[in-house]
Amino acid sequence: MNLHAPAVSDRFVPLHALVWRPEPGSNANLRSWTLERPRPPLASPAQQRTLLAADWLADVGSAAREALVESLQPSSMKAGEQILHQGAQATAWHGVASGAVRLNSVSASGRQLSTALVAPGEWFGEGVAGDLPEACSAHAHVDSVVVSLRADALRRLTAHHADLRHALLRWSSARQSAWMQAVVEAASAPLSQRLAACLLDLGQRFGQPQDEGFRLALPLTQTDLAQLVATSRQRLNQGMQDLRRIRVLDTQDGQLNVLSTEVLQRRAGLFG
Repeated sequence: MNLHAPAVSDRFVPLHALVWRPEPGSNANLRSWTLERPRPPLASPAQQRTLLAADWLADVGSAAREALVESLQPSSMKAGEQILHQGAQATAWHGVASGAVRLNSVSASGRQLSTALVAPGEWFGEGVAGDLPEACSAHAHVDSVVVSLRADALRRLTAHHADLRHALLRWSSARQSAWMQAVVEAASAPLSQRLAACLLDLGQRFGQPQDEGFRLALPLTQTDLAQLVATSRQRLNQGMQDLRRIRVLDTQDGQLNVLSTEVLQRRAGLFG
């Protein structure tokens, strides 16, 4: 059995306030223990289920899932609070337990772009796996609960759980493919198709079904949406006016309501 001293931040905490905790992934017969602060609960049971329901975790066994949950550090973030800084050294991998996180980056010309919205159950900050700088900044788009997996914990978990390691490789590959597809669409697809596809994607992850469409249960400014579609606000307004004219979109009361998912799918080119 190996015993580890508390982290520097815990050394001035009264000894009775610390607890011995097993290192996640350590062998049960040769277990390592660390003296540390008691951890707050990960999140609500519903938020835990959301995190563990991610598609990439489908083939991960219960032992690896339990070790992953034990290693996560939760944080409550207020809307607008910064989580990652573009160019800073990546130190952890992050998942959204509730709310939404906005990823944005600054181009070489100084232009700021919103590259994605991360929904509950989704993860970001994968630069930590390659010891790379953060590729983008991240802010809480609304009040959110974000969990973090430190680099040392990630290395330990993947060393002890092959199923988790393989799942992360598949997740990373799918993530890269999605980014490449987004780049190709931004360069070649017309605005009407990009806008329809963006609304469908947001509806799938943040929408609330109603009648033949859905309501986006997420506050989005025109600037937010324009950056996600890679266009100007002026051109976005024209595209949204086209959708209103054919009675696909309603933007009353500051909310986006899609009136027909089927028509929007046709406009996105999903039916050939």
